[in-house]
Amino acid sequence: MGGGKMKCLWTILCFSNLLWFIFAMPAKADILTLQEQIDATPSGGVLVLKDGIYTGQFSITKPITLKGSKHTELKSNAKESLLKIENTQNVSLENILISDAHIGIVMKNTSNVSLHDVKLQNVWSGVQIYNSKDVVVNGLTITGIDGHYSKKGNGLAIFNSHNLTISNNNFTNVQDGFYIEKVQAITLADNTVKNSRYGIHFMYTDNALAKSNEFNQNVTGIMLMMTENTQIENNNVKEQNGLNGAGFILFEAKNIDILYNHFQANRTALSTQKLTTSTVGHNTFQMNQTAVELIRSNKENIVYANDFVGNIVNIRSDGTDSSIKQNYYDDYAGIDIDDNGIGERPYVALQSFGQWMVRQPAYQYFIESPGVVLLNEMDRQTNLLETEQLVDEEPMMHSSHKATIESNILVWEVVVGLIVLVFGLWLWRREVAI
Repeated sequence: MGGGKMKCLWTILCFSNLLWFIFAMPAKADILTLQEQIDATPSGGVLVLKDGIYTGQFSITKPITLKGSKHTELKSNAKESLLKIENTQNVSLENILISDAHIGIVMKNTSNVSLHDVKLQNVWSGVQIYNSKDVVVNGLTITGIDGHYSKKGNGLAIFNSHNLTISNNNFTNVQDGFYIEKVQAITLADNTVKNSRYGIHFMYTDNALAKSNEFNQNVTGIMLMMTENTQIENNNVKEQNGLNGAGFILFEAKNIDILYNHFQANRTALSTQKLTTSTVGHNTFQMNQTAVELIRSNKENIVYANDFVGNIVNIRSDGTDSSIKQNYYDDYAGIDIDDNGIGERPYVALQSFGQWMVRQPAYQYFIESPGVVLLNEMDRQTNLLETEQLVDEEPMMHSSHKATIESNILVWEVVVGLIVLVFGLWLWRREVAI
């Protein structure tokens, strides 16, 4: 009898240990063997990761889709990249959090790769792409490490690649939001970069488009150097107002179109240096210390149809020439005799005290002093004789932006007025009928 009980107890213990091995061990393996799961996924397959924290370094070298669940996190404290995607094509990475990594993702020699809804936090550098083509990055969120810009990496860095679409990404506290070097055919749209050094940094790039991006409280919104055939349009550029702050800086570039951007409250909104055959048109420069700075410019550069409102200095240059025409200036004091919307007298942008004040901000406290008022009047009289530097022969009498707003308001006023009139007539006829 006693022997039977012991045998039964021994059987129960063995069965319990077996259950522990079956159920407990795989749960731990799920976290520790992500690379094995990737290796076991067939080419073209989809790997859906369970909730959990996966630690280590991982690599993808074949076409697969890697999808995270609601609480999927990849984590590493190593001084290397957490995830490498190399020598492959048709890879998709979706809905994953990467944290505490030196470099989040590195892509080399790839094509047809997409990153969608990937979040990286507390990383030195977010994503680096080398020698790749046909890449899509959408919905990337990157928060860098604390400290000075010089101690941080870039949010998304791209080298020697072509045909990329980068959209709807949000970066903060990195060195450069986007670092683009030797890239052909890239579109950056609807991205936001804040509290970083440069929002977008172009180097040796050709055929780029940057549109509808937001740049706020960086050192510089866009730094563009040795780049050609690029359009920068419909971007919102605010509060790059530090000591060396600038909305856009264009250096030694060719065939650049700066169109329909809104610059507000920047130290210098747009600085061009050694720019050729380029256009600055239909932009709004509002409440900047200096709106446009032209250095070593040439006659093939055109500044036209822009609105200058509330700036300390609208346009300044080093004496080199550019074509300036049909802009609106809120300090223009001319008249329009023939009512064609263009002032009869040229506008000259030379402003002595304004340029001094930009260089020495403390001078702003003297802005309405008798001496400054006299200096401004002397400028106005002198500018009447100026025929070469910073002269707009056809200044606009009205802001194009203001005219659009007023026309929209007028339409609504007419519609509301007609409704009220019809309703009033209906009430009157009803009263008469009674």
